[in-house]
Amino acid sequence: MADWDQKTRRTRRPRRLEEVQSAEVGFPIAWILIGALSGLIVIGLVGLGVLNIIRKQSITPTPSTIPGVVPTEAVAEATPGQAVASPTIPPVVTLEPTATLPPTATPVPTLPAALAPDVYAKVIGTEGAGVSMRSGPGTNNARLTVANEDSIVLILKGPEADENQEDFVWWYIRDEDQNEGWVVQDFLEPSLPPEALEQQSGN
Repeated sequence: MADWDQKTRRTRRPRRLEEVQSAEVGFPIAWILIGALSGLIVIGLVGLGVLNIIRKQSITPTPSTIPGVVPTEAVAEATPGQAVASPTIPPVVTLEPTATLPPTATPVPTLPAALAPDVYAKVIGTEGAGVSMRSGPGTNNARLTVANEDSIVLILKGPEADENQEDFVWWYIRDEDQNEGWVVQDFLEPSLPPEALEQQSGN
């Protein structure tokens, strides 16, 4: 009987100790869990608040100044009763048509009335032989060359009387080949310039 009681005590004692320990330990663990959960909730709420502040700052960024671009001034709102100035439209400028000048008529060269310096002359009356161009105003001077019949020559100077007292008048001329010499007036007549003669023949 005594043995049974001792066994019973031995077996019961530990159970009571375990129950007492579990009861003592279980009470503070529950509070620790509740505190930890509360702390996590508070930290989460604080984090959400900080996140919202950061989002608001990123949504409304301050405008940055672009180099070379002048910022436009803010348009002031018109107060009631205040007249709003309408934009001024520049007047349309009508350009007057420029007057078209009539083409200037090319002056028609006229035939000189008489032989003179800077006047062109035509070789005539030589029966195809041409007129002698001499080194001086007289038949005693050397013949330099011959100006062909119907050729156009330019008178450079003159008139000069004949050196031999003959009844001749002499002109100093230049022919088409740029030769120069004295010729008798009887074989020359006034003429138009060569280019004017070419125009007339072309027309």
